[in-house]
Amino acid sequence: MKDPTQLAQLARAAAQRGDWIQAEQLMSGALQLAPEAAALHLNYGNILKQLGRYDEARTAYEQALYWQAGWADAHYNLGNLAVVRHDPVAAAEHYRATLDANPQHVEAHYNLASILTNQGQFAPAHQHFAKALAINPQHADAQHNLARLYRREGDLAQARAHYTMALQINPEHALAKYSLGTLDLFEGRWETGWQGYESRWPALHKPYPNTPLARWSGEAVSPQSRLLVIGEQGLGDMLQFARFLPQLRAQFAQVTVLVPEVLRQLLQHSFPTVDIVDQLSSHAPYTHHIPYMSLGAALQINEQGLAGVAYLQAEEAACQAWRKSLPAGYKVGLAWQGNPQQVDNRWRSIPFNQLAPLLALPNITWCNLQYGVSAAAPLRDDSSQWRDLADTAAYVKNLDLVVTACTSIVHLAGALGVPTILLSRCDADWRWQAERSDSPWYQSVHIVRQTLIHDWATPIAQVMELIRSDAIISKSAM
Repeated sequence: MKDPTQLAQLARAAAQRGDWIQAEQLMSGALQLAPEAAALHLNYGNILKQLGRYDEARTAYEQALYWQAGWADAHYNLGNLAVVRHDPVAAAEHYRATLDANPQHVEAHYNLASILTNQGQFAPAHQHFAKALAINPQHADAQHNLARLYRREGDLAQARAHYTMALQINPEHALAKYSLGTLDLFEGRWETGWQGYESRWPALHKPYPNTPLARWSGEAVSPQSRLLVIGEQGLGDMLQFARFLPQLRAQFAQVTVLVPEVLRQLLQHSFPTVDIVDQLSSHAPYTHHIPYMSLGAALQINEQGLAGVAYLQAEEAACQAWRKSLPAGYKVGLAWQGNPQQVDNRWRSIPFNQLAPLLALPNITWCNLQYGVSAAAPLRDDSSQWRDLADTAAYVKNLDLVVTACTSIVHLAGALGVPTILLSRCDADWRWQAERSDSPWYQSVHIVRQTLIHDWATPIAQVMELIRSDAIISKSAM
């Protein structure tokens, strides 16, 4: 076939049925016949992107720009490709170029505003969200991400208003349901918060657990029923919700909890009447299941149902071993960064060099609580000796204080009842709620909050004063 138009049509048909290899071959043939056709290069780039051949896709988009300089669609696709490749700076440049060529390109405004929000450039982010919504007021995703921007700025009323607008436009907008649920929890609206939190599966593009077992949602069951609790999300989440496991034994003859291996020993030691496993038996006789983080909704948890007392138990033999090994004197554990795979990690993590004034406090042994991080002086680092969180728990139990960013360490220390200072970012996670310095989840946790984005110096100075005054230790001993 010698007609590039026909080859391109066949390539598009192959793409529509998901045959990307055939589509690539056909579009490549079309380009050999018409190498100056900008539209063919653009379509070829789209096919290569689907195949994960990102370098070649970028070359194809750049060829489209070569043959049609300043083409908005080519710049827009280059921006989208840069997003896929986790290069927000290049993405923003291409979205700006898209808007130079076509100021009415609503998706370029929306995508650029979302990137600027993530970069902390709030004023221009507002401008581009406003332009996107002026062009298309029914853009539910833009309404949602504008709400996210307001939430990051601390304007919770506006955040709620725009989450609500997104749901008015699209009542099935899973991310808006989930985000509004976490805002409800943040503001202490527990019942509606848990309802919204149940939208996390489609909102976060996670598959619901594949199981034929009946879903338990808190209803009464027969005394012979056996419940499988399926672990999900991060280690901190599962440590936080572990407090609910004993309540399940009052309703079920057997409760089995599936968690990562690193958690198994600590939870089994802490909850001996519950079966903690890291893999399932093919013949296990379960009758019901529930995702781990749905326990809040099923048990109708609110602040009155949270005692905040310690509920994890470190193994005494391991505690004694660390008691002999660690030096005498005041020992403070430190964790300053979260999982880098999480989208919001840059907001909650603290640059290590900004901790220098804290680490300069005299007469303190600072102990590293970061997994997989080579701790710089002056930190003592024993983390290579921890096989799992049971080992970490025994170590943490021997500390006088823990200072941490919003990571799994705050949940571990709080659940052990160890005095803890949480350094929280401005737009705190839902579980720390608004403004308060205490936490209904953990009596031993004191929250010190950022008041300005990127400003860790002020909360770190507050932590230094708390340590000097011994306020946290005194409070926890009450």
